[in-house]
Amino acid sequence: MSLKTVTKLSALALIAGLTVGCASTSDLAAVQKDANEAKGMARNAMDTANTALSTANEAKSVSMATEEKINRMFKKSMFK
Repeated sequence: MSLKTVTKLSALALIAGLTVGCASTSDLAAVQKDANEAKGMARNAMDTANTALSTANEAKSVSMATEEKINRMFKKSMFK
């Protein structure tokens, strides 16, 4: 390769790198805004999941208490 070819390829690579590789501050701000929105949505989803888990645990304890009462009633009726 000649020096001219190497120089042209280097210049082309430099221009392509600068064109593709640069992001403006407005682009970065938009990305940051999107990331913050995603974090907020994730927090809301976590809160909803925690509420659902709490409700499910309460339902489970009520169900287990009801099952125990039914078992006692059944045993009591079997002894009569």
